[in-house]
Amino acid sequence: MQPRYDSRIADSLASRLELLVRRLSREHLTVGIILLVLGVFAFQISPWLAWFTIGSGLLLLTWHSRIRNTYRGLLYFITLLPVLHWFNSINEFLFHQDAVTGMMLSHDSASPLELVYGLIFAVAAVGGLVFVIRHKPSVRAIQAATGGNANRQDPQTRWSNVPTRTFADVGGMDEQKKRISAVVQNRLYPERFKQHGVIQNGILLYGPRGTGKTFLAEATAGEFKINYWYAKPTNLVERWIGSSEANIRDTFARAYANRPVLFFLDEIDSIGTQRQQLGRNDDLGGAAKLYNSVVTELMQCIDQYRGATGFILMAATNFYEGLDEALVRDMRFDEKIRLDLPDETTRAQILSAQLSKRLWTSFPVDSFAKRTPGWSGAKLSGLVNKAASIAALENRRIEMRDLQLAFDQSGGQDRPLVKAVGWDDLVLPAAVERDLRNLIRLMDAREAEELRVPLPTGLLLVGPAGTGKTSVAHLIATQTRRSFYPIAPADVPTPEKLSQVFSRAREQSPSILFIDEIDGLLPRGDNGYFMGQHQIQLVEQALMLMSQLDPGNQVFLVGTTNHIDHIDPRVLRGGRFTEKIVVGVPDDQGYLRLIEKYLGPIPLAAGLTCHDLLGRLRGISPADLQGVVGTAKRMAMNRMTANDESLPPLIWEDFEHALERTQSSRVSGSSNAI
Repeated sequence: MQPRYDSRIADSLASRLELLVRRLSREHLTVGIILLVLGVFAFQISPWLAWFTIGSGLLLLTWHSRIRNTYRGLLYFITLLPVLHWFNSINEFLFHQDAVTGMMLSHDSASPLELVYGLIFAVAAVGGLVFVIRHKPSVRAIQAATGGNANRQDPQTRWSNVPTRTFADVGGMDEQKKRISAVVQNRLYPERFKQHGVIQNGILLYGPRGTGKTFLAEATAGEFKINYWYAKPTNLVERWIGSSEANIRDTFARAYANRPVLFFLDEIDSIGTQRQQLGRNDDLGGAAKLYNSVVTELMQCIDQYRGATGFILMAATNFYEGLDEALVRDMRFDEKIRLDLPDETTRAQILSAQLSKRLWTSFPVDSFAKRTPGWSGAKLSGLVNKAASIAALENRRIEMRDLQLAFDQSGGQDRPLVKAVGWDDLVLPAAVERDLRNLIRLMDAREAEELRVPLPTGLLLVGPAGTGKTSVAHLIATQTRRSFYPIAPADVPTPEKLSQVFSRAREQSPSILFIDEIDGLLPRGDNGYFMGQHQIQLVEQALMLMSQLDPGNQVFLVGTTNHIDHIDPRVLRGGRFTEKIVVGVPDDQGYLRLIEKYLGPIPLAAGLTCHDLLGRLRGISPADLQGVVGTAKRMAMNRMTANDESLPPLIWEDFEHALERTQSSRVSGSSNAI
């Protein structure tokens, strides 16, 4: 739908009028000088008009300078004197002069219209005084009036964005807060440091993700009651040549116009990484040159606004090593503060600070701080949020049980491709089952603390093939409700990938790292096999990662092997695998349970019992037993007729044929291996 013709005319006039007002507002100095010159010549016409013109010119001249409001008010009164004279003359003409004869009338009484007229003038005079005193020119108007480097875009309306968060909301980090405060005070109160010649600016926060870098920046602005300007690098970069540099300049200028301000550039590594060294014929497409110019523009803006009063620069990154060295040098970023994962004392302070902002019944948080090593500040805040949500659903204060429930529900949910295994699904020797039950009990930190027994860090399952070692690992993951991360030698081609798996296990704790056939992943170097440099690096990386695991991390190592003598001896020491359990073949009762389980509803022939099978099959692994029974059922199908709909009862010959096939496959597999 096309706009009406008269509407387009109105919009055009409005835009032209707005442009005229903006131009006049930027030309205070020029208009003021013109009025002063006209005021000198106006004495030939009327002294009152001359003084009014000169006073208006002086007022306009003060709008571009730093003159005090008191002096501006005095100039306003000087300008107002001619206006008072004209007001008195008009008042005499309207209310005290005869329109026919021109004679003056009595002044004994004032008419209502005269009172209203005087009241309107008084209100207008007072309003003008307030406007003159409170008027402050913007930075861009100052630059335009003085011929400085003004931005060509429209001046932004001044805004206020003072965060409510303060240092009290940030648990711990006392040393970091002290270093940040020194830089902020240097820019907010430069006169204190001027005689010593100290100019400090630029605070770079770096460290792992989730350690509270953005939170600390916002709390800094709230602590000193200054504006908080959050700049996203993704909003600064554009595809057009020169647009990214212009965006950087404009963002710095707009933040500067709203001083005092903390200018926070998050993820600075996205626009401040190492510049590329280019030769004569390098970078034919020009992308590297364009990126280098963006980094250069960022450094120039930092240099330009570094010494500005009330302008504090702060940035954050997770990749300090990737930043350009010239960008992070001294005199650009004077403070480089690393924020690490909090220790136990800091974790307790973070939990207390987060809980104090909510409705809660005071309770000690030391036990939770002790059980959350490796947790970041963001993860601790998420824990408190979950506890608060639990309490909010019941419309009550946060209690200790809420935080405990939130802790129990956190982690342990990342369980890819793990099947649920119960105690009834496994048949283990009585001693092995008893050890496993006690171990699972100790994997609960509260249980271990009450019994005053140290938390186990790892379990190595040793035994022949087919005894259910992998199923035991699934059983532990099911019973403890932990995240489960299986690692096989073929799944870990590089030490970097191994580090990623360990890191993921720590983030999703409580968790289990299951290393199947650990002798293939971490072999010893003196067993007659050649170890390449890659294998050596992998073993050393695994040893280092295992040593970094703390019992409080709630990352439990489970390894399996058929040949414990093939494993690197350093892996087997107590600090890495505190428990070693030999999983052998079941006892007689276990074999009977397995035979009945694998047979299911299929009956045995008359004269053949499960005890007879036990006597002849004792000693084979549970996996081989399952294979023998399954093969025996297929052998029984050879005795079925076309009309039979169910298997006949199993006879011993079926099991003999099954054993022959199982043994032949073993011999074939062994010969192939040889």
